[in-house]
Amino acid sequence: MERPPNRSKRPVWISSGNRCALPECRKRLVETAGGSAYGGVLGELAHIAGNRPGSARFDAEMPESDRNSASNLILVCANCHKKIDGDPKTYTIGKLRRIKQEHEEWIIKSTEEHMHEVSFTELGGITRYLAENEPEGEPSYVLTHIREKINKNHLSARTRQLILIGTTRVKQVGSFIDGHPDARFGERLAAGFVRQYEMQSSKGLAGDDLFEALRLFACQNKDFLYEAAGLAVLVYLFEKCEVFEK
Repeated sequence: MERPPNRSKRPVWISSGNRCALPECRKRLVETAGGSAYGGVLGELAHIAGNRPGSARFDAEMPESDRNSASNLILVCANCHKKIDGDPKTYTIGKLRRIKQEHEEWIIKSTEEHMHEVSFTELGGITRYLAENEPEGEPSYVLTHIREKINKNHLSARTRQLILIGTTRVKQVGSFIDGHPDARFGERLAAGFVRQYEMQSSKGLAGDDLFEALRLFACQNKDFLYEAAGLAVLVYLFEKCEVFEK
């Protein structure tokens, strides 16, 4: 079995949904601690096409730059990692790519189905941590059109789809913040988000990887209802804050 890439520098991509990608498993794989998007990773990033000669599904014609790319990695539990690498005739490159694509579609569909159920209860639970992590100093955030940010950062179609799903609850997020008894709650929420953005950017994350790291931070890796609430909050802040500008 191949050793997975260094997880400390890799977010769990949108394709994971924090669950094992194999449909017969779908075990929860990420449990955060202290707001980290990487803490408590219970799964492993498996290579779809092997990373080195002699490994399962090694493709000698694959460019070296693609071997550890997000497109060639799939998040699974340890048991499923052993299973797919131990039976490469069954779990071919083509089959694993189909599994990953179907898993991505399932995650997006499940998030969308739960989005209409998001209430102030979930928004309160999701936003509390962000607001409690306001950094010192004056935060910088301004209103920037969301479509402009998407295009500027070359976000993928799947990330765009998640953002579109999140926009359906942006007004509710705004109403929750406006009605909060703490007059500075919205300001503190934005400041905490900007702080997390700067932390993840300093690690070299950008584009889809950066968006997903922030999504994991926002949703705190709970069930789909809270993940939907986290996505709504992220999209609200994605639009409002001076991030994804470069």
